[in-house]
Amino acid sequence: MNKEEESLIEEVDNTSDEPSEDEEVIEETSVPLSQYEKIKDDYLRLAAEFDNYKKRTDKEKESIGAASVAYFVNSLFPLIDNFEMAMNQEEVSKELETFNNLLTSVLEGLQVEEIGTIGENFDPSIHEAVEHSGEGDTQIVETILRKGYLFQGNLIRPAMVKVKSE
Repeated sequence: MNKEEESLIEEVDNTSDEPSEDEEVIEETSVPLSQYEKIKDDYLRLAAEFDNYKKRTDKEKESIGAASVAYFVNSLFPLIDNFEMAMNQEEVSKELETFNNLLTSVLEGLQVEEIGTIGENFDPSIHEAVEHSGEGDTQIVETILRKGYLFQGNLIRPAMVKVKSE
């Protein structure tokens, strides 16, 4: 035998007597059952907290997006109101009608709905009454002075109306 073979045989003999590194790791990492249960419980709580955090941040992102669109539409209200006044004139040019239709389709694409129609019951949650006439129990919208708008079911501008009691 040469020297290399002898040294290999000695290494094999030495390693068989000593516990391997894997066995030492197993011995060092064994923990009592109660401590294991506590660690497992802590892990499950942390996982649940993280899941709740992810859900909360996703909701916040959605609400920020919705608020941004609502803010954008709010800035368009003067333009929308002016188009309404222009469309109520006796003579309206084709270009103006086309542009008004485009504006209406953009609002529909953004899920913005008009509210307030003549003859419906007055609802203070979506209507802003500026004038009241008549005596009676039922209040009905007589005239719409300014249209109101909902965005994804949330009121972004109440309809300004004249109310008539019957």
